[in-house]
Amino acid sequence: MALVTDTNILSFLAAAEALAELPKLFQGETFYLPPAVEQELRPGLVYGKKHIERVFQAVPTNSFQVLELTEMERVWVATLPATLHAGEREGIILCQVRQYLFLSNDRRAIRYCQANGIQAISLEIWLRLLWTRQIISASQVRGLIELMAKVENLTLSERQLMIIFAPRSS
Repeated sequence: MALVTDTNILSFLAAAEALAELPKLFQGETFYLPPAVEQELRPGLVYGKKHIERVFQAVPTNSFQVLELTEMERVWVATLPATLHAGEREGIILCQVRQYLFLSNDRRAIRYCQANGIQAISLEIWLRLLWTRQIISASQVRGLIELMAKVENLTLSERQLMIIFAPRSS
């Protein structure tokens, strides 16, 4: 199954120097960026967010590619709630139409996906999977979160931290 990433996921992962961890969790899968996500990331380069350069260095590779929408998909994007950003709307439509998995840290986008039967993974679930599937340790996940907070001002709630670090079920 291919995956579509939202702007915030890529920005956070680039800030934590963890873009390489994404393919490790979903081996052999291609990660797509909607054109709007690429456009949303570009101002970060202008404003001196050096970590955003890592995203553009990863695109295009076998793992990360920009995926153009069809004409019909572009029409459907306009039907999604305006409260979602352009990258989220494009990503959601790509996932809905093509049956891809959506990665986002935006609660509205995740809730929209859940309400509409679109498979989605939030940042906290992705971070949890990293350590529960033994890609990296829980303490390394804490280090990633600290870097994301320092570089990109990521703030996780107690609830989100509980989701990430809840004990593994046997």
